[in-house]
Amino acid sequence: MSDFLLYASVVALFLVCILVVLVILMQRPSANAGMGSALGGGAAETVFGGESANVLSKMTTFLTVTLFVLSFGLYLGFVAREKPVTKALDAKATAPVAAPTATVPAAPKAPVTTPAAPAPASAVAKPQSTPAPAATTPAKPAAPAPAK
Repeated sequence: MSDFLLYASVVALFLVCILVVLVILMQRPSANAGMGSALGGGAAETVFGGESANVLSKMTTFLTVTLFVLSFGLYLGFVAREKPVTKALDAKATAPVAAPTATVPAAPKAPVTTPAAPAPASAVAKPQSTPAPAATTPAKPAAPAPAK
């Protein structure tokens, strides 16, 4: 249901944007200037009467406030809809810590000594012979693609 309300609000925001543009274009700063004169001359005066400047000014204010309120509400709605993303540092900090165990000191390493005399030939392990790898033939290169 919340998705429906969010997307319905997006449509309402779109309509308010169009209305703001149209109301601003209907306004005329002077008798023969502005976009209002290009879009029909005195159309606003015909519809709203002689005091069209007051009506259009109030409509512009109302629609602009509505535009900003809808925009901010949609921002909050879409931010609240997002799933929280856990970061690596946050996951490490919230991971349960194992109980400390008793530490056992490591045994001291024995010093490395070099033998004084070489080992007899019978004690040295002989490497096993491995069969020679089978001869492989190189793959035939692919033919180039014909030019078009």
